[in-house]
Amino acid sequence: MQPDALRMPGATLTTRLKVYDTLTPDGQRGGTPHVHLMCSEMYFVLAGHGFVEMIDWNGFSRLPLSPHSALIFSPGTVHRLINPDGELELFIMMQNSGLPERGDNVVSFKDEILRDDVAYKTAMKVSSFEDAYLRRDGGVEGFLDLKEAFKEGLDVGRRSLNRFFEHATARTKNLRSTWQSVIENGPLYEAQKSLKHLDLLAQGDASYLQQAAHFAIAPDAYKTPGFCGALNRYFDPATLELEGVIKKEGQESKRALNEVL
Repeated sequence: MQPDALRMPGATLTTRLKVYDTLTPDGQRGGTPHVHLMCSEMYFVLAGHGFVEMIDWNGFSRLPLSPHSALIFSPGTVHRLINPDGELELFIMMQNSGLPERGDNVVSFKDEILRDDVAYKTAMKVSSFEDAYLRRDGGVEGFLDLKEAFKEGLDVGRRSLNRFFEHATARTKNLRSTWQSVIENGPLYEAQKSLKHLDLLAQGDASYLQQAAHFAIAPDAYKTPGFCGALNRYFDPATLELEGVIKKEGQESKRALNEVL
């Protein structure tokens, strides 16, 4: 029996995040408002205080974040991190092998950007933190429009939110086959492997336990621009291979970081 590559439990993906602390168009400090079509996420607060602002089918909400608190939200939650004191750091867990880092992260731009493929791709392109701030600010402007729509009434807000969902569906249509492959080779594969192990145990066969492995990961510094802040990752989202300084049996190796765009 050949051992599988070691990866996160259930083929999830994790990262640490130092939330942006620069000013946005509404005078708050924080990250980029966006939505996921496929993935739930968990935020666990490592340090600092702040807020998550969210818009879903029931309207706008704002929840406080403090050290060791956690928040879990499902697809369809437009979310935005607020970092008033500049100290907010999170540990994030993403469903489905990190699909949020494979395009499942549609920014809440204004309609004129969302409705056009070229305009959207241009607004999403990031090669520096300065670019990331511009992308964030564009998302904040659209987020504020959604927030205002809900102030006019639940029906008005839901129509605006549904229009955003329709744009998000259109902007990600070319990613569906990739997402399917990631899910089949990630969480689905891991679930099927667990069922296979259960069958082996029922037969009194625990030989798969002989393939146990372990790695220690020391992530690199916060240096990759993400949607909500600077990222410090444990796994490469493109390959699911371990990232950072990898330690196994007294040996160390270094894996290159790929920029998240």
